[in-house]
Amino acid sequence: MTSFENKPQQFDQFNPWSSLLIFVLLFIVATVVSQLIAGVVGILVAKAPLDQITTLLAPPHGPESKKLLFIIQGISHFLGFTLFGLIYASKLDRQSLKSIFEPKRFTLKDGSIAVLLTFFFMLFNSIIIEWNMNIEFPEFLSEFEAWARKTEDDLMALTNLLSSYDNLAELMVALLVIGVLPAIGEELIFRGLLQNKIASIAKNPHVAIWVAAIIFGAFHLQFYGVVPRILLGAVFGYLYYYSGSLLYAILAHFVNNGLAVIIMYIGPRVDENCDPQAMDEQMPLYVSLGALVLFLILAKKFIDNRRLKTDGQVADDI
Repeated sequence: MTSFENKPQQFDQFNPWSSLLIFVLLFIVATVVSQLIAGVVGILVAKAPLDQITTLLAPPHGPESKKLLFIIQGISHFLGFTLFGLIYASKLDRQSLKSIFEPKRFTLKDGSIAVLLTFFFMLFNSIIIEWNMNIEFPEFLSEFEAWARKTEDDLMALTNLLSSYDNLAELMVALLVIGVLPAIGEELIFRGLLQNKIASIAKNPHVAIWVAAIIFGAFHLQFYGVVPRILLGAVFGYLYYYSGSLLYAILAHFVNNGLAVIIMYIGPRVDENCDPQAMDEQMPLYVSLGALVLFLILAKKFIDNRRLKTDGQVADDI
């Protein structure tokens, strides 16, 4: 049984288009409100002077900005993604937590395969990241290119700040804010809800997976990283689709984010000349292509395992 076959509730409450529209509008509202709440809480907790808020939040960020930004990002992500997603799914789509995450469909064996295939896909994705970062636009799109590059530079400055850790405590906070919370919240929103709603309209799981992945990539507002994120979103979408459990997508998402956080912490401590941000540019082509082969082998293994489990469940039901 796939994820789409396992989620009939959210398709029956409204017309599919109405359901999708309501979800998108409420998510936008939740995102704005959560940012406001997170900003107020962050200012109070970090004890940031009101006359310095704009300076602290705008690039270039100083060390004093880190605590405030961690608080804001963590709270806004929890409220706007995880909490909103759970409330929406249970109250409007009338799904139980069990039906959303399907823990009985999760096994350590297939979870291990999901971890490995995500790791190998990250290695392959490095060549896509490098290509995407070096895209050049024709002259008539020069204004868009300037805007996209400035946005990318600002977000990169924020990423560099949140990826520089002075101690183990900061690493743990980063794993929570950058690894755990986005893995749960974004998978709940983009795969558990959005992907299924698009499937109810398109009647095609592959269309739903890729449309949700494109929206997932665009949502991060980093044009020079959009293609790698779209591909990652598709991997998460297929893990969810073939398993029927959102836990595999959450695990894969955490591996992608969490491993990057750990490398940012360990790399400079092992080699003071290490630049974790430039690792994608240093990845040899043969390593990336070899990783793609291993990813495809593991992906097939994962799909075959899930199909065997589904067939076995059908046989048991008979």
